[in-house]
Parts: sequence; C-alpha cells; structure tokens
Amino acid sequence: MMGTTYPEDWLPADEGRSFFQDAAPYIQASDIRFGNFEGTFFSGPPQRDGKAPGPNRYLFRTPEHFVQRLVEARFNVMSLANNHSKDFGQAGLISTKETLTAAGIQYSSKEGEVAAFQVRQVKVALIAADYKPGPRNVVVPEPIFTEIAELKKNYDVVIVSAHVGAEGRGAENTPDYEEIFLGENRGNSVSFARQAVDAGADAIIMHGPHVPRGIEIYRNRVIAYSLGNFATARGISVSRTAALAPLLRLQLGPRGEFLRGQVFSFKQVRGSGTIFDADKGALEVIRRMSWQNFAATAPTFKDNGGF
Repeated sequence: MMGTTYPEDWLPADEGRSFFQDAAPYIQASDIRFGNFEGTFFSGPPQRDGKAPGPNRYLFRTPEHFVQRLVEARFNVMSLANNHSKDFGQAGLISTKETLTAAGIQYSSKEGEVAAFQVRQVKVALIAADYKPGPRNVVVPEPIFTEIAELKKNYDVVIVSAHVGAEGRGAENTPDYEEIFLGENRGNSVSFARQAVDAGADAIIMHGPHVPRGIEIYRNRVIAYSLGNFATARGISVSRTAALAPLLRLQLGPRGEFLRGQVFSFKQVRGSGTIFDADKGALEVIRRMSWQNFAATAPTFKDNGGF
C-alpha cells in the first residue's frame, strides 16, 4: 500500500520511489515476481458499493501513476483478493485492474482471473483468494479446491495466493482453527493450505495478518503462512514486528515440487521506505514461528535465510 489520498493526502514525499530501491535487485532475479496489492489504483470519490462506514473503516486510494513503482521494481503479477480491493466498490476495482493491465502487470482477484506464465517449458498458473464473502472464499474452500484440481490438469505448477488470518497482538502465531477478527471469520490457514496442496497446489503464499508467520514444507510443497507487509505508507503500522518485511524467493521443480528457498530480510521505516535489514529480523521471526508452529514440517534455515 504505497500511499493513499483518502481521507487525506498520505502520500510519501518521494512518491514511493524509496520503497523498492533496496529490494528491486532481489525481486528482479525471479521469473514470477508476485505481490499483494492492498488497496486501489483510483482517483474517484467514495462509492455506494464501497466499504461501509464504521469504526474500522480504512479506505486506501492510491493514485494511478503510482503503478510505475511496481513497474520499476519489475513486479509482473499482483493479488487483488483482499479486504481493501473493493474499498471504492466495483469502480475502484475496475480502475485497479485497468491500471495494472496498462502497465503490463497480470493480476488475479476473487472474480476468477488466472494469471498465466510460461517459464521456459513450464506452464504456471496463479490464483488469488481471500476470506470475504463471494467466490474464492477460504472460509468455504471446496470450490477453490475444485478449481485447483482443474488447473493442475492444464498447468505444471499452480500457485495460490490467500489473504487469510487474524491481525493484532500475537498474530505471528498460526493456529490450526478458524481465526475471528473484528467479528469476521478469517479462515483456518493451516486446514486451507494443506487441503489446497492435497488438491494439487504447489505453493501457497499467504498474507493478511500484517506480520510474518512461519513456513512449512508439506508433501514437498511450500506453504508461507504470512509474509506480512512489505511497502506501506501512513495508515498501516510499521512498529515492532509489523515493520518486518520479508522477501521470499522460491525455486520449484517442473512439476511444482519444492527445491529450495531463501528469506531476505527488509524492514519498513516511516519516511525512509523499505530498506535492507542487516539484523535479519524477518528471517528470525519466520524461523522461530516455523519451528514453534510446524516442528515436524518446518524447513531448516541457514543464517543467510536459505532453506
């Protein structure tokens, strides 16, 4: 979430140019360069079908030209399945999709898009889901599992992005039960991820708790339970664990099998963007929570973040 103009101008002074400067070489080293876009590329007013007024109403409206920051970092696919993608209703979502398309960046949302890649001879599909009512809902996941199984018939590798999990104190922990936050059922991350792998998914990338969570290797497939936030302007906390910004690099085999991975640690500093973290804070949280929550299936992390 690179900045918002609602309810007031909360845009970074450098228009977000600092957000990806340190990370860009790491992002660009991969074939599929994925992020979750938390908000909208939109310039219109609040919409009747947007997020309803209330004490927890946060609307993110990022100017359309900020998409250039994603282009400069060379992202090539975004998830639009999260609790802010329709902050400004259908008009905001359409504007976001049009902006990404014009910039040459693929996307997947709850509305059913499949981001498709061919990496050398390997066909890859990426789909996005969240916990909100409607299609691709992790709370009612059976249709997602069916979709994964169908995709696996035509693609060698299927990647699933999922916006799932509670926020707040202790959110680094990944419980094996449905998480309730602000009265919303935000899904059972463990059950969903493992069943998605059973259905044919090859990598599960989760986000939602705004802090890093653990990683496990389940049936030789990788599940990242939360990569937290990576680049945020005002309106989202960057204190303590919420400041940690992991960048995960995965290498998968031609049928989606996990080969190796590496966690690179960055951190968000208000006013300075996202910078490399020599203290490896994100890695240490992911390593600790992996062992704490998934002792039998956690990878062994090297000091450089490799696993």
